Amino acid sequence: MRIEGAGGCFDDRIYDLDRGIAWNIVLLSVNEMGVTVDEVDEARFIIKFHNKDKIMQVAVQPIDDEAVHVIMDSTKERLQIYSWKKETKEVELFYDLFENKLREFRAFILCPQCGEKISSLAKFCPECGAKIK
Repeated sequence: MRIEGAGGCFDDRIYDLDRGIAWNIVLLSVNEMGVTVDEVDEARFIIKFHNKDKIMQVAVQPIDDEAVHVIMDSTKERLQIYSWKKETKEVELFYDLFENKLREFRAFILCPQCGEKISSLAKFCPECGAKIK
């Protein structure tokens, strides 16, 4: 669900994913955005950050054991009451990074024998030859 407002954007998406894995992908994605991190609340799974134009935060909230809400909120410091300009750039960047990392996470696994990153479809590790379950 996306809500665009005066100077910002709120977006809430649902993913079939463990909360801890989603949180790690959020941290990696925010790190790649070129922003300044202000606060990381590991207990509540919330990260607050900013760039020169926006104040942002991302939260990962559980739905059940296998699904989460990933919530991104981006606002200007001051509301723009009479502006019709779309303010979704940062939100779209975050979700592009997040979903690319999620696809990569699902496409690869680590070999249980040697730890090499391999295709999730592999039956044997191309590095050490170990059988993959």
